[in-house]
Amino acid sequence: MSTARYLIDKLRKLAAPEWAFSPTLLAVRNGFLLCLPIVAAGVLAVLINNFPLPWYQEEMARLFGTHWKTFGGLVWQGTLGIITLPMLAGISYHLAIQHNQEHPLQPTHPMIATMVAIASLFIIIPMEGTNGLTYWLSTPGLFVAILVALTSTRLFLWLSDSGRLHIRIYSEGQDTAIPQALSCLLPGLITLLLFAVLYGIFFQLTGSSLHQFIHACILYPFSIIQNNIDSGAVYLFITHLLWFFGIHGPNVLDPLTHGLLDSALQANQVAEAAGQELPHLITKHFLDIFVSMGGSGSSFCLVIALLIGSSNNNSRRLAKISFVPGMFNINEILLFGLPIILNPVFLIPFICVPLALMATSALAIHFGLVPYPMQALDWTTPPLLGGFFSTRGSFAGVLLQLFNLTLGTLMYLPFVKISDEVKAERQKKAMGKLMEVACNNQTGPTGKKCLDREDEVGVLARVLAHDLQTALGKHHEDAIGLFLEYQPQVDSASGKVMGTEALVRWRHPGYGNIPAPILIAIAEDGDFIDNLGLWVLRTACKERARWNDEGINANIKTSVNASVRQLTNDHLPEVIRRCLEEYRLEPRMIGIEVTESVAIDPEAPHTHILKQIHDMGLIVSIDDFGAGHSSLIYLKYFPVDILKIDQALSKDVVHNKTCSEVIATIVELCHSLNIKIVVEYVENREQIEVLQDLGCYIFQGYFYSKPLVGEQALAYIQSMNE
Repeated sequence: MSTARYLIDKLRKLAAPEWAFSPTLLAVRNGFLLCLPIVAAGVLAVLINNFPLPWYQEEMARLFGTHWKTFGGLVWQGTLGIITLPMLAGISYHLAIQHNQEHPLQPTHPMIATMVAIASLFIIIPMEGTNGLTYWLSTPGLFVAILVALTSTRLFLWLSDSGRLHIRIYSEGQDTAIPQALSCLLPGLITLLLFAVLYGIFFQLTGSSLHQFIHACILYPFSIIQNNIDSGAVYLFITHLLWFFGIHGPNVLDPLTHGLLDSALQANQVAEAAGQELPHLITKHFLDIFVSMGGSGSSFCLVIALLIGSSNNNSRRLAKISFVPGMFNINEILLFGLPIILNPVFLIPFICVPLALMATSALAIHFGLVPYPMQALDWTTPPLLGGFFSTRGSFAGVLLQLFNLTLGTLMYLPFVKISDEVKAERQKKAMGKLMEVACNNQTGPTGKKCLDREDEVGVLARVLAHDLQTALGKHHEDAIGLFLEYQPQVDSASGKVMGTEALVRWRHPGYGNIPAPILIAIAEDGDFIDNLGLWVLRTACKERARWNDEGINANIKTSVNASVRQLTNDHLPEVIRRCLEEYRLEPRMIGIEVTESVAIDPEAPHTHILKQIHDMGLIVSIDDFGAGHSSLIYLKYFPVDILKIDQALSKDVVHNKTCSEVIATIVELCHSLNIKIVVEYVENREQIEVLQDLGCYIFQGYFYSKPLVGEQALAYIQSMNE
């Protein structure tokens, strides 16, 4: 194991503990992620109002008047100015969804839980004074809002689980709102009353609101610190630790900034005017220029680290979005989107990088390598420009900022790798769960397997469904990530290829290769399975026509899979006929494969569609036979040319006598009905010998070939059939 790998593994154990992925913290992070559109709008408003160019400010005032910043202020007021409300609502909503998944027989409406949480917040939030309602609804109130969301929602859901508190009334028809509201009436009332009583007791004991009390506790350590460097280090540590818990550190510590760090800058200015040595090294201006590049956490370093070191497409995309705001020291998109808040993976570098940059900058100035930054600048001044102008035209300030950016980026890089690995594992886990759901026949209340779920599986399914539908709507094959692979079916007696099965594949730009069962399940849930089926049919016909031009025998068919939902489309036979005409193919060159469940009811509507397709001359196969519960007797009523024996029988045929007996029975019946047999998942010679003794001769599996793309499949057919 390399040293770098060893260090990353050690850091990962420290930075990504199991508790970091508890349902509670997942709900909090999801709540912040839901706020991202609002945050982005607020960030844009801040940037418009504070763009750090004098001529820009003058031109905007000339064009729109002296009150031109009112527009941006209104946008900020409706976004970042009330950010606690959507964040609290998002957390409460996700907690309710988690609760309903654990208690599916007694669900609670998520919106009712959300409204109770909002009401609980307004019970305890200060309404008057300098720091009143509008102040605490913005970022300074995030931490208390998180606490309220967690406690009020958990309490409300716990009370809702008590059947004794339910007021029961039966639903009339489709109107479910009244029963749901009444069942939550007493739990909601008790929750709000408890919040009011407890807050009243707290206020009587402390003489302040919870918001004010927490902020006073945060400021207390600075009252006993005298040393300027110590106060700067403690300021950075507490600021960034607060951000981790969702508290806007710079706003909370604003009294300290004015009372300690700004006064230090004023003392330096007086000393400089008198020609004396500067008495203070650490000031707010010093930290803004050389430490907080990109905002809290020296987050522009993190943006660069994500761009150059992340293998996660979503993280890289977020870094690209955050790059321009980060240049102007606006980092809310990154803080809420990654997120940094309550994300232990980035806790260590988020705190340590600013401390390290403060140390390097202090040393560089102390030893006279860089002039002290005395020129006041707007807080949105980009890095490098800030280093140049704040040191009054010294390139040493630029070099120090470059050095700090490089150092900070290098410190963030290992944690970017850890974050990528953690996300990859969680993605793999969610994909595995989605695979289980897709292969399961169970559906939700709306009749869907995946898309109506509210957990990570449902979120992933909806993302994939949206991307797949968008891809299919592009109508040009090379751009959508979909492609077909063809697995040959070989006659073991002659060694020649008798046909191929076209298998749809999807290489998603963000999630990689998506398993076919997931692809089919989300297409069925999203009601665009017909579009996917048409794409598969047209692509397979196009490839088979190319093989035809290369001299491949017309008796070698290419089969495509059709789901039950596709077979309910009355237009399917006509669609197939047009495809055959477009690519000048004989019907025997194309086959249709259906699952065993289709054969259960010979009188079902989809069976009549399949009979029409069979009468057109296409070869019909039953796929995965032996995996379900079909009766063999139905085969004589069903339009079938080929029966494909599933791996449930073929994989254990060597050592399982029951599998051998079942296959022998199937072979005997199929021979009497003139139905050919293809055995799937054949992987070794021993299987082939046993199956040949049972009367099977055509095989599909890795013993002969894995699924191949069109060009490779053509070459394989030519080599086997020459």
